[in-house]
Formats: sequence, C-alpha cells, structure tokens
Amino acid sequence: MAEVRIEHVFKRFGAVTAVNDFDLVVKDGEFVSILGPSGCGKTTTLRMIAGFERATEGEIYIGDHCVSSSVKGSFAPPEKRDIGMVFQSYAVWPHMTVAENVGYPLKIQKVDKKEREERVQKMLELVHLGEYSKRYPHQLSGGQQQRVALARALVAQPGLLLLDEPLSNLDAKLRESMRFEILAIQKELGITVVYVTHDQGEAMAMSDRVVVMSAGVVQQIGAPHEIYTKPANKMVADFIGLVNFIDGEVKGDRVFIKGSNVSFPNTAKVNGDATIAVRPENITMSLSGGLVEGQVTHRFYLGDAVDYRVNVHGHDIRVIVKGADLDAIPDGSKVYLDFDRVMVLTETKMKIQDGDNGLNSAYLRLFV
Repeated sequence: MAEVRIEHVFKRFGAVTAVNDFDLVVKDGEFVSILGPSGCGKTTTLRMIAGFERATEGEIYIGDHCVSSSVKGSFAPPEKRDIGMVFQSYAVWPHMTVAENVGYPLKIQKVDKKEREERVQKMLELVHLGEYSKRYPHQLSGGQQQRVALARALVAQPGLLLLDEPLSNLDAKLRESMRFEILAIQKELGITVVYVTHDQGEAMAMSDRVVVMSAGVVQQIGAPHEIYTKPANKMVADFIGLVNFIDGEVKGDRVFIKGSNVSFPNTAKVNGDATIAVRPENITMSLSGGLVEGQVTHRFYLGDAVDYRVNVHGHDIRVIVKGADLDAIPDGSKVYLDFDRVMVLTETKMKIQDGDNGLNSAYLRLFV
C-alpha cells in the first residue's frame, strides 16, 4: 500500500490555471474522494497523480518515491508509479475475453502463465465474475464491464488505486450497489484509493475524507460528516446536500431574517449583512405553531417523503418531511416552521447554530 503526498501542485494550460496550489496527504489505506462540479480541476489532479499530465509546479510522492517534481525536474511515467486506474469509460478490450483483459497487465510484466491464471481467477472471484472468465465484453452488462476494469486495475497489486468517475455511465440502482462493492473490495485489500466524482452521494457514502474543489481551488478537506455539518464556505454548503439560504441582517446581538422579527443569537459577533443557512431536514413543520409563519406554495411527492416549498417573508424555503401524507397539508395552507440547526454565514466567518440555544465552538472560513 502507499501514502500519497501532493505538495503545492499547480497545473496551468496557457493563461488558465486549472489546479491552484493543491496540497493533500492521503494516508496509507485511506479512501479519499475529490469532489466538485464539472471543470473544477478534479480529473486534472487525478491525471497528475497518475502521470498522464505533468504538474506545472509542485511535487507528488507515491510511497517513498517522488514521481513528479518541478524543482528537481523529475517525472515518472504512469507505468513506473505503482498505480492501478479505472476510467469513466469501461476501457476493456472488445477482442479479449474477460480473463485476457484482466490478465493483460501481468502478461506485460511477463508473469508466469500459471501464476497469471491463478491471480486472474482470484481477482475475478473478488469482483464476483468468477464464472465469466471466457466471456467477451459485449456479452456483459455495463456494471460487469466496470468490474472487469476494476479487476484489471487491481490484479498487479498496486499500492494506489485511482478511479475517475467510474460509475457515471451506470444507471442509478446499479451505481448504488457498485459503490458498496468497490468500498468492500478496498477494505478487504486495504489499498489506498483516490476517487474522483461529481456525485455528492458517492463521496459521502464511500470516503474516509472528502476534498471539495471549485475553480481549481481546494475549498475544504474533511470527513463526510464534517463537510456536511460544518461546511467551510457557502460553496461547500450549497454543493453538499440541500440547503436553504436566507438573507439575514445583524442587529446588535441577534441575526434577523430580513423583513421579519425572527432572529437567532449573534454569538459569532458578525456585523452587517449575513446569510442564514438551514438544511431542509433540520426544519420542523407544524399546523399548530412555531418560530416562523409561512404558506405552502408547492408540494412534490418523493415516495418516502413530501418535499414542500414554503413562502416565508418572500423566501422560498424547502422542507422535506419523511413519511408525510401528500394530501395532509395542501397548497395554500398556513404552516409554522422551527429551525432546529442554523448556519450563520458572512464573508469572513461561519458558525454552526443549534436552534436558538447557541453555537458550536469552531469558527470556519467562508468565501462568498
């Protein structure tokens, strides 16, 4: 297995800086996802780790080996980096059987045929394709082809596994099952993984830590729960899960919802305008009373929940109620909302607020 160190890495394409001062240590055996919207620089970062792109500045270490250094002028090609890689497209060879696809890296390494066959079969069993060795890719489903690609990436026993949007071409149900298959294999082998995705659900469900990127810059690095409950800035809060943003106004020791007398403690000591943020699951809705009065404007049936839009002082507030009856609260109903957990954001800092009872201790940066 291998630790990965990425030290102050930049990637420029002409005047465009695609990756700006990327700094990260991935521990031996850790599963780290790089998450962000399209064009944020996450795939470029992965390609620099793999050796498909050369960093403009900075250094990259895999294990004890410096595989890229702008200072030393050194650069190791992909085949010298002890990596396995799975791409967004399945990238399996159509003219080869499943076993031949998986065994190809070992053939290149001139591994003895008997040992090669044993290792291929063991890897196929690991990805639940033990009985498919003689089939061709066109005889497999998309999920099975991606398992072939995963087995091929792992058969040479690399210290580092890199995955670039490996599930994006699969349907939703298969994506969900493949998440847990990949994670189970990673845990069984203890291999270090760097996983690139734009899917928040994937990153949150699979990762030990998540790196959130935007416009080439790392916005936050942390455990999934930390990223979700204590986002470092408005971009992270908005990109990870669902969130309501409400214009706020600071008056003394309170932060008010603009245009109302509803307020929260200004324990963060912010000044001027602020943004109040609250996630839909942290809002309780009632017909009998609460902190804020509003009116239901729309309802959307989600199967296990109802997604309400509630107008509160001109703000469209999203509330998700699990197990709700769609017809229990019709459009136009007057309702009352209680905010169980509030985030107060400014241009310079953010604090997490639990209802009206005060704040958690940690200040967090905010860039808006």
